[in-house]
Amino acid sequence: MHALSVGVLWRGEPGAARPAEDRGLGPLFDAFEGLGVDVVPLPFGDDRASAVGSQLMGLDGVLVWVNPVQDGATRGRVDELLREASAKGVWVSAHPEVTRKMGTKEVLYRTRHLGWGADCDIYRSVDELAARFPGRLARHGRLVVKQGRGNGGSGVWGVALAEPAVPPSPRSLLRAQDASARDGTIEHLPLEAFLKRCAGYFAWSGFLVDQEYQARLGEGMIRCYFSHDEVVGFSRQWPKGLLELVPGTARREAMASTREGPDAAAYQQLRRKAEREWVPEMARLFDLRPDELPVIWDADFLFGPKDQEGEDSFVLCEINASAVWPFPPMAAATIARNTFARVSEALAKR
Repeated sequence: MHALSVGVLWRGEPGAARPAEDRGLGPLFDAFEGLGVDVVPLPFGDDRASAVGSQLMGLDGVLVWVNPVQDGATRGRVDELLREASAKGVWVSAHPEVTRKMGTKEVLYRTRHLGWGADCDIYRSVDELAARFPGRLARHGRLVVKQGRGNGGSGVWGVALAEPAVPPSPRSLLRAQDASARDGTIEHLPLEAFLKRCAGYFAWSGFLVDQEYQARLGEGMIRCYFSHDEVVGFSRQWPKGLLELVPGTARREAMASTREGPDAAAYQQLRRKAEREWVPEMARLFDLRPDELPVIWDADFLFGPKDQEGEDSFVLCEINASAVWPFPPMAAATIARNTFARVSEALAKR
C-alpha cells in the first residue's frame, strides 16, 4: 500500500515554504510524519487555479486553510476546485458544502433555538433588511450585524440608536462601530445611510444576520476547537472590535490570548455542553454525520447572562471552518489521526 498523500492548501506564492512556522502547523506535520503520510504544500492563487487543481487530482486528500475574504479575494475559485476534486474521490476538509452549512453566519440563525443560541434574524435581500431591521433595533436598542461570510471582523457592525425612536425613521441617528477597526471608534450616521452601506454585503455573502449584543463582551471570548465532534482545545481571547471606549479614559490593554488543551479545568462546563448537546444537535439539524464535520474547526463563544445560580451561559458568536490556524498544538495528533482515517476510508471507496 502506498503512503497516503495529503495536500495542505493555503493562499500563498509559488515556492513559499510550507506554512508550518508562521501558522503553527509544525506539530501537525510532525504528527503526519509519524503516521507515514506525505504532506504536499499547495500555495494557492486565483491566477494559478488550474495548476493547483491538477495537483489536487493526484492526491488522496487535502486540508484547506483559505479565508472567505483575504486581500480582496474570495474563496469562490477555491471552492470550485475542491468540489471537482471531491467528485473524483479526493477527501476534502472542510468540504465547501459542509462549510456552507455550518461555517457561515447563517448557523447563528438556524441554531438559534439550541442552548448556545440568542435572538437572531436573517435578511436575504436589501428589502428584507429595510423592512425588519429598524423594528428589531428599536426593540433591542443595540444589535450586532454580520455579513453572511467573512473573517477578521469584516462586515461586522455594532449598531445602536443614538436616541430612542419607535419606530425609527430613515433619518434616525445611529451609533455604529466597525468590528474590523478594533479601536472603539463610534460613527454617527442616519439609518438610511447604514442600510445603504450594508447593501454591498449581499453581493458576496448573500445575506446578513443580526444578533443581540452581549453585554459581557469585555470579559473575553472562548474559542473552542473541535476535530469532528470532539473538543481538542480552547483559547481565551479578548476581542476589541465592538467594545466602547469611555471618552477621556485610556483603553484597557487586553490580556494575551492563551491556547490550552481540552482538559483545561476552566472550560469543562462548556466542553460538556458542546460535546453532549450542542454539536450533536447541530449535526442532526444539518444532516451531517460526526465524521463529516471538519477535522479542524472552531466555535467562538461569548459569555451570556448568568443564571439564577450564578452559572455562566454561553452564546455562539460564529463558527470558523475555512482557515483555523493557529490551534492548540496538543490537538495535532487527533487531527492527523482523523485525517488518516477519513482518507483511508475514501480510498477504500474508489
